Amino acid sequence: MSNKLLVIGLDGASFNVLDPLIEKDYLPNIGALIATGSRADLETTFPPITAVAWSSFMTGKNPGKHGIFEFVRRDHHSKRELAVNASFRQGRAIWDLLSDAGKRVVVHNFPCTYPPHEINGLMIADFMTPRGRRDFTYPVSLLKEIEEEFGSYRLHLSQTYAEGNVEAVLDELFDELEYKAKVAEYLMTRYEWDAFFQYFWGTDRIQHELWHIIDEAHPRHNKEEGKRYRDRVYDYFKRVDEIVGRLIELAGSDPLVLIASDHGFGPVHKYCSLNIWLLQEGFLKLKSDAMTRAKKLMFSLGLTPEFAFKLVKKIPLGRLRPARGVSSQPGASKLLGKFFLSFNDVDWSSSKAFSKGNYGQIYVNLEGREPNGVVSKGEYEAVRDEIIERLRALVDPLTGRPWVAEVFRREDIYNGPLVEDAPDIAFLPADMRHLALGNADFTSNKFMVDAFGISGCHRMNGVMIAHGEAIKAGSTIEAGIYDIAPTLLYLLGEGVPDDMDGRVLTDAISEEFLNANSIRLTAEGDSTQSRELEFSPEENADVIDRLKQLGYIG
Repeated sequence: MSNKLLVIGLDGASFNVLDPLIEKDYLPNIGALIATGSRADLETTFPPITAVAWSSFMTGKNPGKHGIFEFVRRDHHSKRELAVNASFRQGRAIWDLLSDAGKRVVVHNFPCTYPPHEINGLMIADFMTPRGRRDFTYPVSLLKEIEEEFGSYRLHLSQTYAEGNVEAVLDELFDELEYKAKVAEYLMTRYEWDAFFQYFWGTDRIQHELWHIIDEAHPRHNKEEGKRYRDRVYDYFKRVDEIVGRLIELAGSDPLVLIASDHGFGPVHKYCSLNIWLLQEGFLKLKSDAMTRAKKLMFSLGLTPEFAFKLVKKIPLGRLRPARGVSSQPGASKLLGKFFLSFNDVDWSSSKAFSKGNYGQIYVNLEGREPNGVVSKGEYEAVRDEIIERLRALVDPLTGRPWVAEVFRREDIYNGPLVEDAPDIAFLPADMRHLALGNADFTSNKFMVDAFGISGCHRMNGVMIAHGEAIKAGSTIEAGIYDIAPTLLYLLGEGVPDDMDGRVLTDAISEEFLNANSIRLTAEGDSTQSRELEFSPEENADVIDRLKQLGYIG
């Protein structure tokens, strides 16, 4: 068996998109890997968010252990909102463990890798690097070497869908894909390596921005747009498949290949603001000063940021599209907060709960933990129970059925020393076409509105495709994202740290290999980061503004 490992991260890939393209022979390389390898609908983390899921992928641990619960984190001292980075993550990544074992590793673009750190090999960090920083490679000299060969490094994407802007979105995505493919090929052929970790971001971005182009059932589908651009969207996936084939070819004779995604994808039809619901249910209270009362009157009359956005769409500025909340347009939050209701108008001294983040995350306004917490520890469980009871009673106005699927207390889905940073309540809508948002702006005076930014968003099942001499051909298994790291370590003959939450996916491995190689557990060792990197206020604002514009946070 080859001792080479090639891991390809296809952000947002799901079989509901890949399988139809494989059937049409658009993805021959990925199709061949599945036919002679193993596949799984890869269950992801809650929330199914890039920063969280890839952190679990690389550590084999749940967020309660690695500490990344969202793209942002509240600073424990200042209570400011900080964009997360690799120094916030607890637990060693699989490439660190392989590096420690003497293997040469290359890590290209995986999320939550900035700042890069010293490893036995090379590392190029991710899109959450602040603009202007030139220290996102290890060694630092690698960036100059790459740019002398291929020109300015394509680290960030900025184009978002608006009517008439599809061409620009696709042009940027193809340009970034080709650049990253060239860099990957260069690193694979120029340097010695044992394990190569390659990440592609565009498979996520193209679905966020252009899902409605390929989905004729989407309420925002435009037949003319679909006719004009559908094939080019499919061509993007075809090109990804060609690059996958080329990387496998460069990896040599019979490498161990693992393709994985951090979550799946599907359409978004409705935005559902949990803070509007919490306001309606009395868990959030507003101030009683004159300015807030005036804003509340405007709010009740429908004079909201959503209304303002619809007006703006009628003028050229409408192409500056907010992705999921009107304040997601960079620089808009302060301006809109002067005229419309926002978190600045919340009376925290009488508010019991609030929402932050995507997919159904609610925090109790707990005394001693929140900056203006009022719920005592003795009241905490009663407040949680009441919110959960009301969530379960919430009815989808379109179907008359329960709007919420399963509801979790944080201890139901997380464990470890960092659970205190988790949302107190977590849930998913029963219909995932409804995106549950924790926007800090009260975008509309309605809990549920038609989606007007991104047209596609995440689902709980991504993909895992494994291929190699030790992999059982033609097998379909059940797997979770925590299982990837321990499985790869085992297949490479390394010990599996005993604090990993995942398991070795024995159902995907041949009996011959299992009989010849026992699973060896090792002590977890020191998994704490020595020092957290804090961005400057300007850098932090830059990263958060970009995440808002792309629809990742509100």
